[in-house]
Amino acid sequence: MRKSIRVKFTLWYVGSISFLFLVFGILVFLKLQTVLIGNIDAELLNGGLSLAHDLPEYRLKDKNRPQSLYTMDLEGELLFSDDLEQEVKEIFSVNVAFVQLITCPENSGDSPQIVAGTVNLKTPLPFPEKPGEKIGSDSPHIQTITDIFPFSIRMINIRAYDYHKNPYILQIAISMKEMNQVLQNLLLFICFLFPLLLILLSIVGFFFMKKVFSPIKQIVDLTNRITAKDLSKRLDMADNSDEIGELAQTLNHMIERLEQSFARIRQFSEDVAHELKTPLAKLKCNAEISLRKDRTTAEYQNDISAIIKDIKTLEQITNDLLFLSRMDSRKIPRSFEKFCLHELVLSVFEETHQSAHEKKLIVDFGRIDPVDIYADQGLIKTMVDNLISNAVKYTRPGGIIRIDLQKQNKDAELTITDTGVGIPEADLPLIFDRFFRVDPSRSLETGGSGLGLAIVQKIILFHDGRISVKSSPGKGSSFFIRLPRVK
Repeated sequence: MRKSIRVKFTLWYVGSISFLFLVFGILVFLKLQTVLIGNIDAELLNGGLSLAHDLPEYRLKDKNRPQSLYTMDLEGELLFSDDLEQEVKEIFSVNVAFVQLITCPENSGDSPQIVAGTVNLKTPLPFPEKPGEKIGSDSPHIQTITDIFPFSIRMINIRAYDYHKNPYILQIAISMKEMNQVLQNLLLFICFLFPLLLILLSIVGFFFMKKVFSPIKQIVDLTNRITAKDLSKRLDMADNSDEIGELAQTLNHMIERLEQSFARIRQFSEDVAHELKTPLAKLKCNAEISLRKDRTTAEYQNDISAIIKDIKTLEQITNDLLFLSRMDSRKIPRSFEKFCLHELVLSVFEETHQSAHEKKLIVDFGRIDPVDIYADQGLIKTMVDNLISNAVKYTRPGGIIRIDLQKQNKDAELTITDTGVGIPEADLPLIFDRFFRVDPSRSLETGGSGLGLAIVQKIILFHDGRISVKSSPGKGSSFFIRLPRVK
């Protein structure tokens, strides 16, 4: 079953916030518990130290009876057991404290004896194990006890001494009932608030995600209406400057590129049909004329020669289209090698020299630097041949063609200039398009297919080079080609 991304984000949103709230609640609970226990421990320690500080004022009346601790005041003798209750009330004014004073036996086998205790202490506090060893004067022992009273208590054991330096253990306990009640109330509050928060987050998250994903829904709806027949629609997300707006802008650019690609494909199909129509019509016409009546051998040879010429035209167009298709799909292997570009340019000119001579063209070799490049020699030869052949074709008889090859920084710059018919400025951006002709009627005279410059550009880009052109109608054209050279 398909799951909506909005539902997924809502669940992630609710789950994340709920998890954070749960963690926060646990941390608050633990922190509060620590603070409350710390407050109780501080109260126990301060009260215990205060009582221990007063104990040296008391002395034993009878060494065999620890309960005979007393001190002298204005009224006479005052037993420690009688004075304990009043002192505890003064020290522990907030919480009810359970206080018990026991002896600290010198021998480990002896049991402590209770010296005094507060009235509220119905059950004696538990004696510490090995009090003489575990409890020092500077190391009070604090513990939580749960099995003496119906409620938990926090108890501290402090060593203290009377007037005669006899050791005692002062035990003070405070009930943890109120603290546990506070913690329990907090826990109940968290448990009550958590499901309520979960419900509220689910409702808010649903509407929040609906609002957030509404632009995406618009993008999906509009994208579904965009087809190959109509690529003119665009996503209007001018108000969105976030990632969704960026996505819409990216999709608009993609649709624009698709529209341009489809337009080029349609134009290419029309151009191919138009280019193949003329030679096919001539081929059909020549074949039909040959079949209308009996002819001599010479006449048949002339007709067959015309048919072969048309077939060669078709073959050239087909080969050029196949070459461009392979260049577009990068199916041509990179069989690069190091060779001398100036030698290749001269050899290509030798092959086209006859055509230039027939038109009485003047070929001027300007500056020709020895330049080595690392490239596909066959492709570079095709590129140079197309450019020189174009210069020969479109230069009037008696015109001039100039060829220069110079080192320019890390590049080799080949310049081919002619005094031919030139190219209008409006047509300069289009001359590398397939099947584009500045003057379609002139291509019938030269036999061009309109693919030569497109092939030239593909070869140069394949070698990470650049090509530019300057031209003026009636004055001629200059093509500038830059290719990376070998140092």
